[in-house]
Amino acid sequence: MLTAPRLHAVVTAELADCAVLVIDLSAVSFLGSAGLAVLVETSHEAERRQAQLRVVATGRTVRRPLEITGLDEVLTTFPTRDDAVGAPG
Repeated sequence: MLTAPRLHAVVTAELADCAVLVIDLSAVSFLGSAGLAVLVETSHEAERRQAQLRVVATGRTVRRPLEITGLDEVLTTFPTRDDAVGAPG
């Protein structure tokens, strides 16, 4: 809840100027509903702008909430930043 507004501001600003946005959550120690909501909103905004959203989700603390909510089926996730950056677009 504390960092979600900052994440939203950063990804919104970055998404305005790019065709591919990689959100690296590998250092995240907790992903709650506020963070999940930012990811969903960012996904919708990326689709609206015809941009790609790629999410780096490595640890259980990030993967598990994505799996429980079914967002792992909606978001394009990668095990590493290199994989996300190097994926064909």
